[in-house]
Amino acid sequence: MRRWGLLFLAFLLLPWVWLRAGERRVVEEIVARVNNEMITLSQLERNRAQLREELSQQYSGEELEQKYREEEKNLLRDLIDQELLVQRATDMGISVEAEVIRRLDKMRQDAGLSSMEELERAVAAQGMLIEDLRQQIREQLLTRQVMQREVAGRVMLDSDEVRQYYLEHRQELARPESVHLREILVSTVGYYGEELEARADRVREILRKIRQGEPFDELAREYSDAPTGEDGGDLGIFEMDKLAPQIREIVGKLRKGGVSDPLRTPDGYLILQLVDHLSAGIPSFEEVEPQLMQYLYFEEMTPALRDYLSQLRREAYVYVKPGYVDAGAVEPEPKPVVRGRRRRRRRP
Repeated sequence: MRRWGLLFLAFLLLPWVWLRAGERRVVEEIVARVNNEMITLSQLERNRAQLREELSQQYSGEELEQKYREEEKNLLRDLIDQELLVQRATDMGISVEAEVIRRLDKMRQDAGLSSMEELERAVAAQGMLIEDLRQQIREQLLTRQVMQREVAGRVMLDSDEVRQYYLEHRQELARPESVHLREILVSTVGYYGEELEARADRVREILRKIRQGEPFDELAREYSDAPTGEDGGDLGIFEMDKLAPQIREIVGKLRKGGVSDPLRTPDGYLILQLVDHLSAGIPSFEEVEPQLMQYLYFEEMTPALRDYLSQLRREAYVYVKPGYVDAGAVEPEPKPVVRGRRRRRRRP
């Protein structure tokens, strides 16, 4: 009976195949197993392509290839880590289905589509199934929930640690004159006639709500067609000298918290908010304390998360097919040695 169990397990760890009319065709190759879930070669290849695309936006040539080699070796580890966290979320009874639906609907709105069926067709046109996209969003949300509940509480920082870091690195914090901006974009791409006028009405409605005191970030989440809408329209920090002259002129006239008039761009109507105006030089500790706190928090979060994942690995069954490398593999915890008591021999 044990022999049949081992044969069944071996079957699960081999590539899946179809046998039809004498043809042997590989449908999917399994590169790793995490408990009862499989990680396939197509998942790994998809992540490789995504990594190269992301890196190509910052690097090129030999530098791109070097960065790719450095990070590619961790892709299988990351897939295994994600699967462990998703399974842990299931064990904890975490559900994110309502948020998955909300995010899909936000994607639909950002794309200017009128129904989820249109979104499904748009996703299919990109070579992807809507269920695969839904699963990716679900897994991202589940892993984030587990990290927040299980790991975040292990990282503790106080103001004295942050201040000490500031004193040791203050020269490195010197900066040019910069601005922190938010945006609301009302897209006009693909709109004509009465529809275009309706977009202008939408801009006027947003401006009316801004003047009535409604928070800019909440309006961005509700109305903005830009990808930044999900983050409250946050564009980040820009050096003044590197802004386009027209934008620099508009932003230079705004006070902190101020909002610009709508700017007509090829993509639509753009409304900007000046979140902060940062002067050149070394900032005060009070100015940068929140950013330094966040930076140091993530610096300590990384090893804490690695320790947590190592423990999950020890408690799980993780198999990696020969020829593939799991950069996060851990040695199993040694089992305690139980020493038996010596039996005393009776005298004859």
